[in-house]
Amino acid sequence: MTEAAHELAGKSLICPDGVLGTVAEVLVDPETGHPTHLVWREPVILYQEISIPIAYMERVDGEGIRLRVRREEIERLPRFVWR
Repeated sequence: MTEAAHELAGKSLICPDGVLGTVAEVLVDPETGHPTHLVWREPVILYQEISIPIAYMERVDGEGIRLRVRREEIERLPRFVWR
């Protein structure tokens, strides 16, 4: 993982309508080394993870990662369930 991607892991994810959670992992393109998705792990009985496209990221500031989209749009993305 690149240094830039490593710095994103653990940061708060903030939508225009409030805090979503924290970045569980950062997915990186193996060819370029650039981040492609931020993984949000939803706290439910079985872990559900949502891959958030890096294009949804507006900026990073002292509070966390600001996303361009509302929570509702994130929740419509495909989920990955881990047992």
